[in-house]
Amino acid sequence: MSSVFEYLAPILSVWHLTRAAGLVAYGLLFTAVMTGILQSMRILPLPLRPALAAIHNAASWFGLMFALLHGCVLLFDDYVTYTAWEIAVPFLSDHESVKEAAGILSFYLFFLLILSSDLQKKIGRRAWRLIHYGAFLAYALALTHGVILGTDTNALWMQIVYSGTAAITACLLALRILLGIAR
Repeated sequence: MSSVFEYLAPILSVWHLTRAAGLVAYGLLFTAVMTGILQSMRILPLPLRPALAAIHNAASWFGLMFALLHGCVLLFDDYVTYTAWEIAVPFLSDHESVKEAAGILSFYLFFLLILSSDLQKKIGRRAWRLIHYGAFLAYALALTHGVILGTDTNALWMQIVYSGTAAITACLLALRILLGIAR
């Protein structure tokens, strides 16, 4: 009789875990960017704004944690052996270094965004806002990392996810810019 671990081992492989963590991180970081744009437009009724802020904060933190898991799991990869330095330092790895760097840089930018929110009172609203414009670069880097390095990129469902989230982000950003001009 086989053990539960033997049954789950193929499902819990490094590849499956890092892939799942990366997809969840991407979805949460997309949610954080989307809710951040919606908050900045102030188009939702006042009673809904605290809920939107809570979703934004939770998606940001959990997205960052899943991104960290996505990278850390690779320390156990037998196919491509990574060191902690190669996972933490952009362009250091010999394996797809530019493609990997997009994900690493995205992680650091999202970390900086979250840190700036926690330090907003100390750094001031103007500095916080300037740093938060980096969310669009961080999102673009995460999207690029997934598209050019993701093992599911050629699957139709993943192409729909990537193109759909990119289109939603672009439309919301365009609407935000138009509303800002109109003010």
